[in-house]
Amino acid sequence: MVKSTVRFPEAVVDEIEALVDAGQFESKSEFYRFSTDFVLTQLVDAYEPETIDYEQIRADVLPEAEHALGSDAPADGPPFFESVSFVRKLALRGRFSDAEDFIDHQYVPGDRDAVLLEELLRLYRQLEADRPAAAERDRTTDE
Repeated sequence: MVKSTVRFPEAVVDEIEALVDAGQFESKSEFYRFSTDFVLTQLVDAYEPETIDYEQIRADVLPEAEHALGSDAPADGPPFFESVSFVRKLALRGRFSDAEDFIDHQYVPGDRDAVLLEELLRLYRQLEADRPAAAERDRTTDE
């Protein structure tokens, strides 16, 4: 391996040392090798990482974001079906603003899952609004 000297600001080195101390990397050298390989894989199409266990380190340090906006991958946020269940529970209890807050705080505006949850919430609101009219119709037909 070729040895190269690079100077970093003290604050950067402190952050790297904190990652090493936390066990994210075995050493500062591993951090530097991994970081360099990672950036090169992002910038150079045919670049093959040379860091030993690169994929494992990448999986440990940079877990895959669940989804990029508009992609078919899962959402970047809580699991979708858990979100559906939670929004449904809030809506059935008439807590529509709480459901809106949940969606707004857990998802990026325009996210596919957020749009679906908003649509689900709209349907529950519509059902809630139609309930008094249906109850009134039932009451008048019974008389």
